[in-house]
Amino acid sequence: MKRVALAVILILCGAAAASAQVFNGDFATSIVGWTLGGVGVPVSWHPTVGNPGGSAYFYGAYGGNGSMEQVFQCGGGHGDGNCDISLEYRYYVSGGAAVEVVVSVDNIDLYAMTHSTESPLWNPVTVAVPCGLHTIKVTTNTITMGTFFGQWSVFLDNVQGLCTAVVPEETQDWGSLKAIYR
Repeated sequence: MKRVALAVILILCGAAAASAQVFNGDFATSIVGWTLGGVGVPVSWHPTVGNPGGSAYFYGAYGGNGSMEQVFQCGGGHGDGNCDISLEYRYYVSGGAAVEVVVSVDNIDLYAMTHSTESPLWNPVTVAVPCGLHTIKVTTNTITMGTFFGQWSVFLDNVQGLCTAVVPEETQDWGSLKAIYR
């Protein structure tokens, strides 16, 4: 009976931890769960350009900026530990345009990169904050549209947060440990 109770507790704890992370960070079928913002840059869902599957899609053909954000609980609310927030994005730029990709957590910019050349590779980004309740926001800003035909696209995928507990270091020397076990 004790084993069954322990198994139930472990299952419930595991389910609580899994549900307290970034919602729909893989954008498999939509961008549901994210709050969209910005001016002039549509933010939508693309069914096939993800890594793998679907992705969020920012399209800059007229200038402006676009954003997506979500409030999520990374680990318990205790703040003991590191919340590693990771994501991937790729971008396409043409006609002399340039786009800036910014990742912020709790209104603090932790990553910013400007792109003015083509790169279809996925760019990994990882930022670390204390475990707890956070707001992650990904913003795309038009730096320049270049020529009349300038445009850019940014695809976002695999947004996740993982809380890792910090284990305190033992500071005993070898002599004191030997004395304990004599």
